[in-house]
Amino acid sequence: MDTIKTRFAPSPTGWLHVGGARTALFNYLLAKLTGGTFLLRIEDTDRARHDESAVEKIIEDLRWLGIEWDEGVEVGGDNGPYRQSERLEIYTEHIGRLLDAGLAYYAFETPEELDAMRTAARAEKRNFRYPRPDPLPTAADADKARAEDKPVVVRFKIPKRDVTIRDEVFGEVTVAAAEQDDFIIAKDDGWPTYHLANVVDDALMGVNFVCRGQEFLSQTWRHVLLREAFGFAEPKYAHLPLIMDMAGRKLSKRDGAVEVHAFRTAGYLPEVLVNFIALLGWNPGGNIEQLTMDGLRDMFSVDRIGKANAKFDREKLLAFNTDAAAAADENRLLAGFRDYLSLNETPIPGDDDSLLLHLLRINKGFRTFADIPAKCGVLFAADDAYDYDEKAVKKVLAKGDGSGYAMLEHLKAKLADCEWTEDAIQALVEGVCAEKSVGMGKVAQPIRVAVTGTTVSPAIYDTLMILGREKTLARIDRCLLMR
Repeated sequence: MDTIKTRFAPSPTGWLHVGGARTALFNYLLAKLTGGTFLLRIEDTDRARHDESAVEKIIEDLRWLGIEWDEGVEVGGDNGPYRQSERLEIYTEHIGRLLDAGLAYYAFETPEELDAMRTAARAEKRNFRYPRPDPLPTAADADKARAEDKPVVVRFKIPKRDVTIRDEVFGEVTVAAAEQDDFIIAKDDGWPTYHLANVVDDALMGVNFVCRGQEFLSQTWRHVLLREAFGFAEPKYAHLPLIMDMAGRKLSKRDGAVEVHAFRTAGYLPEVLVNFIALLGWNPGGNIEQLTMDGLRDMFSVDRIGKANAKFDREKLLAFNTDAAAAADENRLLAGFRDYLSLNETPIPGDDDSLLLHLLRINKGFRTFADIPAKCGVLFAADDAYDYDEKAVKKVLAKGDGSGYAMLEHLKAKLADCEWTEDAIQALVEGVCAEKSVGMGKVAQPIRVAVTGTTVSPAIYDTLMILGREKTLARIDRCLLMR
């Protein structure tokens, strides 16, 4: 295979969507497959939807995932600028070439006039196609229209023939001439449309393999015709299957997070998310599911991208993360946990590595990092800053004529005098179990509810060691006042 140059060209409107992350990943892997180049370009010509803060968000998301680019924004290269908002002169020059060659023309309809045309087409039960004027408007006509405060756009003059796209995933896709119309390449505000800017940039930046979502396949005929008009070489195409939810609907926020950053703040490991999204529409074969970035670079191939829509199985992603966290070494988990804490407000101090490692050890088996503050965060809160779960109080403390409260009274004096070590606390609890002829739950659970407000915490010895004697006794006193 010839050396490949791919690109990821997001429009900055917010955090990176998992669908965009998959596109970026596949383009990265395609480039690495042949020792090629992966380029990052920012497509920000839609000034109405542009969010400048989103540029940094996208870059941050890509780097968190471990997807690095060889050329483009922040990296540089020979084909910049890499933000379309800085390339207006280039687009204007190329639009002028098409106008001069009679391959494009000015148009002046208002949105209301265009809507009226579409309404008339629907009433006549025909597809709307923009009616090309004859003769074509001149530059003088455009100047006059501007002076009259009319919208002036530039439309591409299609050659009125069928267009066949040769796609590496979907095969040959033909768009009949009857389904095409003269589309806009320059908007009234002077900015190029996506189609024009995308084609010009890909050609001038040397991109020879375009990999993107299937939703763009129906638009690709426009790009084929524009490239022909400019005399640009045609790249290879690979359109990726759609990503759906488990009900077969387009993936959306109604089911939960759809942005990379949301999974990061929820406590997922980036390598797990990369592994998971790599399998959305691509199959490595051999029933292999656990893949590292290195493994993906070695195994990835276009011929294993499928046509069927991919399903975003959140339970599977959670299972992947649970397994990866259980297998990861402590240094990896510590780095991930610190990143999670830096993005979330929790009572857990994020600058004490020995404490964080201890929390990781006593929470082994967690699904995401979010499970740790959910289970342990209360241990770092103020003694009066947590509520008591009503069901836990009834079941553990009040049931049996307040047997749980009575157990707390019995334990309080013993804990006050106990040496505060894990072994000593364990011996104390086991001694009370023997003394009262009860199981561990009858002793440990009243303590747990008293000091956390719930029946969920780390092992009781770990819980009390983290709290310390003073806080433990203060919380038991607070609990006993509820009787």
